Amino acid sequence: MKIVKDQRVAFLLVGGANTAFSTGLFIALALAFEQAPSFILLSTSWLVSLVTVFFVYRKLVFRVSGHLWLDLGRFALVNLTSLLVNVCLLSFFADFLNFPRIPTQLAITAISVVISYFGHRHFSFRRKASVALPPKPSVDHPREEETA
Repeated sequence: MKIVKDQRVAFLLVGGANTAFSTGLFIALALAFEQAPSFILLSTSWLVSLVTVFFVYRKLVFRVSGHLWLDLGRFALVNLTSLLVNVCLLSFFADFLNFPRIPTQLAITAISVVISYFGHRHFSFRRKASVALPPKPSVDHPREEETA
């Protein structure tokens, strides 16, 4: 990531790799456990992906330190929101309407990416801007009340 200077590009690269990893894991689980409910397969792939990508985003994309537990909590909250949207949509389309699971999940992934991008950018790894202190009076330039 030292080559990639733009945080947005790094976010997309890492997010794309994570999405491919998570989707691949979901597909593998769906093929291995055909009778399992979709939400179990999705939750398992989500949890593995969450832990892995948190540290990658933290160190390589947003390059933050400190606040590990706060960052992880916020990160999990953003991803949980995305997961809940995903579970609801996947359950409705795949399990209730009998759409094929894998293409349905691929389509829902686009919605999840948008939620994730804005959530992480503006919430998960947010840091307060440092508060600028007012300049100290200079010895060379005394304040007005001292010269009057």
